[in-house]
Amino acid sequence: MRSVIAALLCLPLVAACGSSSSAEIVSTGKTAEISITNFVFAVPENVMEGDLVQLKNNDSEAHNFMPLDDSFSIDVAAGETVDLPLLEKGTYQFHCHIHPDMMGTLVIN
Repeated sequence: MRSVIAALLCLPLVAACGSSSSAEIVSTGKTAEISITNFVFAVPENVMEGDLVQLKNNDSEAHNFMPLDDSFSIDVAAGETVDLPLLEKGTYQFHCHIHPDMMGTLVIN
């Protein structure tokens, strides 16, 4: 009986150790930059899956990068540069939640 109970208690641990269904994104070693100047996002073209995308804030106020699906949120202070997570292929519409009129679209090929 104890072995049955022990086995049942271990099931959630074993299930949590399973492999992910999505493949891990491999870095290309290349960098693309989204710059913010005068409250406007300048988004690069030809960004590939695995490219490191950086958000550079050239303004004197803090800004934010948040996809419209709210999957993550990255703050960037005035004059600072931050890295976004590696993103899968797709189209990412985003905004600055601090300044809602600031919007952009990032395409990852």
